[in-house]
Amino acid sequence: MFGLQELFDKQTEEQFRPNKLGVRILENGLEGIGIFITDSQRTDLEDQFSKIDSGTLNFDFSDEQLHEAGFSSEDELEPKLREVVAGLSSKVEKFSSNIDETMQGLVDSVTDSMAESILQTLEDRMDDMLDDQDAIYHVFANNVESIWGEPLGLMQGLIVIADESAQGYATRTDEYLKNDLIKDLLVRIHAKSVQVAKEILTLLRNGFPDGAQARWRTLHELSVISVFISEHGEEVAERYISHEAIDTYKAAVQYNDYYTRLGAEPISLEEMERMRKDYLKLLELYGQSYRHDYGWAADALSLKKPTFRDIESSIALDHHRPYYKAASANVHGNPTGVLQSLGLFPEEDIVLSGPSDIGLTRPAQSAVISLNIITTTMLTHGANIDSIVVSKAIAKYGRKVEDAFIAVEMEISPAASV
Repeated sequence: MFGLQELFDKQTEEQFRPNKLGVRILENGLEGIGIFITDSQRTDLEDQFSKIDSGTLNFDFSDEQLHEAGFSSEDELEPKLREVVAGLSSKVEKFSSNIDETMQGLVDSVTDSMAESILQTLEDRMDDMLDDQDAIYHVFANNVESIWGEPLGLMQGLIVIADESAQGYATRTDEYLKNDLIKDLLVRIHAKSVQVAKEILTLLRNGFPDGAQARWRTLHELSVISVFISEHGEEVAERYISHEAIDTYKAAVQYNDYYTRLGAEPISLEEMERMRKDYLKLLELYGQSYRHDYGWAADALSLKKPTFRDIESSIALDHHRPYYKAASANVHGNPTGVLQSLGLFPEEDIVLSGPSDIGLTRPAQSAVISLNIITTTMLTHGANIDSIVVSKAIAKYGRKVEDAFIAVEMEISPAASV
């Protein structure tokens, strides 16, 4: 990226040449007896190490060097000098045996220094770098709009319709919907779904179909849960709402296992005990199966440990599973999610690290279907003529949105499978 490895390799090779290494070790020994050599003396010694064949080294220290080291003459220095030279081979051997440790220390030192320098360079360039990225994203967003503008606009319209219909439904004053737990829960699920749908639309407008597909996974889960609760009634709704305490306690236990490594503070023993008591009360009320992730559906499904797939199959929404599995690949970092992308044509073998102007149809179509399921499920709980009509209108509009995306997809790639 910056050519630092090549520079480091050259410098390391230079510094660890036998003559330079020998002189550096010798220099450390000389400094131990107070002798600090000059650059010219170092160069001379390196030259002697390169040509040494008699096992002897010639030293020529100035009177000033001898005086600063506390020696009155070279004769007085000679015994100490012999000790330094005599220990040279053992020091070289010791250095060689610890080369890995030495290199690690060198790498740490050098890379720390280099990192500071690179960081400063990057910070100096950051404004220009961000401006470049903003320009790239602006071009892509405009390109996406020029290709997909009509279906994206229709999709936004669907989200607005769904949002406004929920607001109208939530304010209904029908006597039979007063204090209706299911109504309240379906409205909350719908609100979350509209938020997710808006996130999907934002990702699509900016050319991120894989991200949109990953967010659709959540929308599908919300659609399955809303239908299941609507079909099974208030008992399941109560179990679903109460299950928050199960999830919270399990998350708290996990958090306290790792708070030290997170650099955070632990949840107090008093708070943990309070959550544990709530957890145990719910298990006593609903049974041991309730402790599992989808334990709130255990009784309705007559299963000890139900899965999301069990819930999905029980309400005949499991035909979305192939797309759900594909979306999961973009959530969990599966090989498929890494090696394939909706933003590339199948024959393209390139690495995509940013936006694309293809592949929007599948996540858009899936989002439209799921949002319509959630909206219709809400509106038809305690249905009246108004909500039935709105539901049918939304269904018709949703098909129009899907057709618009498919039309663009076929124009881009006539062989495309959506």
